[in-house]
Amino acid sequence: MTTVGTRGDTQLAMALDLSNEGRARSDVAVRVRIGLGHPGDPLPVLERRLDGGWKKVGLTPGDKTSTGTFRMNLPRGSSLAFLRITPRVDSRVEGDGLPVDVTMTDGSRTLVSNHKTARLATLGLTAVSPKEPGVLRGEGWTEVVYTVTNRSRSAYPNAQVQAEFSACPAGSDDPSETGACPVPGSESATTALRAQWYDGGGSDSGWKDVTAPDDGSTFSETLTMPLGALPADSARKFRVRFEGGDDLDRDLRRLTLTARVNGKAVGASERSLGTAAPLTFGIR
Repeated sequence: MTTVGTRGDTQLAMALDLSNEGRARSDVAVRVRIGLGHPGDPLPVLERRLDGGWKKVGLTPGDKTSTGTFRMNLPRGSSLAFLRITPRVDSRVEGDGLPVDVTMTDGSRTLVSNHKTARLATLGLTAVSPKEPGVLRGEGWTEVVYTVTNRSRSAYPNAQVQAEFSACPAGSDDPSETGACPVPGSESATTALRAQWYDGGGSDSGWKDVTAPDDGSTFSETLTMPLGALPADSARKFRVRFEGGDDLDRDLRRLTLTARVNGKAVGASERSLGTAAPLTFGIR
């Protein structure tokens, strides 16, 4: 059982990696028990993936858990099943999570049982503008505004925003038709662009240049921008802008911006990570 996606997701997607070396089985019962993060929290929403989309699974509330059961066919060999949980609560401290237990039974026989704690997001990053896919032209800046949210009851003294750009060719210059660049077939474009972030100085002098280290390290194609302190239960705007340079390949027609916020809360042992949905721009 694996948590899919990032901790910044408002929904927790989980993949059940199934391996059946015996005969194929039909009408297997799958029981999902979800623990409540804190007393008094509302019930989460549980869904299962079917060919036609997501289908809600009813939950029965208990003292400290809620339980839902559905039935599925279990083929011979390897297969995947997907669950989606909408927590309906935010993390209060770093490390908060919903305990999830999944048990599969065939009649009175237990086939498999597994446990996972699905961690809740404490930091979030959401693009405010542009609302629609934009266009990167040969001259002038393209600005993106994000909202950074700290949902927890702990402060983050040194949060930061990181961003990467990837680019790819496309049959159409309209990014709304083509979507984000796929991972295969795209190339990094971070070092081919000029980028700046806004430090809140109140004028154009508040824009600061930022460059990727381009040193062959893990983050050689990553822009890292300081956000500073994030008080508990707070939100703020973060602005970044970029423009094309001479190093940008003229055959590229789409640009994808992927950004995330991360930081370590006071007293936390691990960093929290919130990832924004990718933004796609057509290149003119």
